[in-house]
Amino acid sequence: MKKSGKRVLCLVLIAALLAGLSGCTTFNNFKNAFFSDANVATERTIKIGIYEPLTGENRAQGKEEVMGIELAHELYPEVLGKKVELIYADNKSDMYEAETAIQQLLANNLSVMLGSYGETLTMVASDYIKMHSLPAITISSTNPLITANNEYYFNATYTEARQGDALADFAYETALKDSVATVKVSNDDTATATIKRFTNRIKKLTGNSKSVAGNYSIRVDESNYTETIEKLRNSGAKAVFLAMSPTMATNFLQQCVDNQYTHILFLGTRAWNDEEFINFARSNDKIDVAFCAEEPEAVQSELSTVFLDAFAAKYGTEEKPSGRTAAAFDAYMLALKAIENAYAKLQETDVEDLASKAGSEGEAKAIREAYNNALEQGIPTGTQIKDALKAIEDFQGASGVINYDGNNEATKTITIDYIQGTEMPVYVTNE
Repeated sequence: MKKSGKRVLCLVLIAALLAGLSGCTTFNNFKNAFFSDANVATERTIKIGIYEPLTGENRAQGKEEVMGIELAHELYPEVLGKKVELIYADNKSDMYEAETAIQQLLANNLSVMLGSYGETLTMVASDYIKMHSLPAITISSTNPLITANNEYYFNATYTEARQGDALADFAYETALKDSVATVKVSNDDTATATIKRFTNRIKKLTGNSKSVAGNYSIRVDESNYTETIEKLRNSGAKAVFLAMSPTMATNFLQQCVDNQYTHILFLGTRAWNDEEFINFARSNDKIDVAFCAEEPEAVQSELSTVFLDAFAAKYGTEEKPSGRTAAAFDAYMLALKAIENAYAKLQETDVEDLASKAGSEGEAKAIREAYNNALEQGIPTGTQIKDALKAIEDFQGASGVINYDGNNEATKTITIDYIQGTEMPVYVTNE
C-alpha cells in the first residue's frame, strides 16, 4: 500500500515501536526512566574501552562512531553511582596495528568495549575479548561471523545477512515482485550469506521454490556485464538483488540502461547509501532501486529525540548525524543498561547455590571470588554484563528498536530507501 513520506520502515522481527518509556520527551524524564536508583558501592570508576580507527584510511568512519559514543557519555557520564571513564585505543585502520591496540586496551580492566569500525579490525579483536570474557559491541561492522563465533561480541546494528529478509519483504509484499534473481561478486562470503537469506525468504513468502529465477556471479575484475544482463533478461525476474559495492552497481546499472534492460526493481544493501550512487539513480528515470539505510530521522523514540536534540546543540542544525553516529550512541547506552541490569541481578543471586553446581572445588572457589569481588566493588563481571546484554529486549534506541532475543546478534528496524526514477515514494511493509 502506498503512503507519502521519505522513508520505508521494514520491521525485522517486529518490535513494539509504540511501547517503551513513559513520560514526556525530555532529557531528564528519559534519564529517570532509563536508569534506576541503585544503592551500590562507589569504590572506583567503570571503564569502557573505545577501540576505533582514529587515524589511517578509516579515520573518518571511526570519528563518526566516536562522536556518538562521546555524545552519549557527555549526557550520561555515570552508572551505578560511578563515573564512566572512556579509554581509547587507536587501531590505525591497520590489522597489524589493531593487534597491538587491543592488547594495550585490555590491560585497563575494562567492563565493556565498543568498536571497531571495519570487519577486519573487529575480527582481530575477537579472540582477545573472548579470552578475557569482555563483552564488546561493534557499532557498524556487519559480518555475521563476528557474533556467530563469539558470544562476547555483540553488534549495535543488523548484520549484512539480515538485510536479505528486509529486502525480500519489500520486494514481495510492497513492490509485488514474485520472481527474483541475484548477482554477486565471486568469493564474497558475506554476500553469499545475505543472498541465501534473501532467496530463502522469497521462497517462503511466495510458497514457490521457482520464484528465484537465477543466481549469477561476476568477477571482481570484470567490467563488461552484458552476458550477465542477458541472463537476467532471459530469466524473467521482476526484481534483481545486486550484492555489490555502489561503484560496481553504478557501472552495472548503466550497462543495464545501455542494453535496454530497464524498469526492473534493483535491490541493494546499505552500502548503496552513497551520495554518488544516489545521485546516479535519481538522474536515471529508467532505473528503480531500493536499498537498506539507517537514518536516525526515521526513528521515533524517547532516546532518538534526546540524541537528535543533543547532536544539534553540539554540532549545529546544519550537520546531520549519520546512522553510524546514532548506532554508536546506542552502543554506549546499551552498555550502561547492561551494566546496571547485571548488577541488579548480581544482588539477587544466591552465590552458594551457584557454586554448588560447579564441576570442581576450584571452580566453585573461583565463582565465589568473582561474585564477592563484584559485590564489593559494585561492578558486575564481564560474564554477568554479557548475560545482561543478551537479555535486553525492545531497546528504543536512537537508531531503531534493538532486541537480542537471548543471543548476541541484534534485530532492529531497517529503513529502506526506494528511488523510482527521480521520485522517492514511500511504502511500508510489516512482517
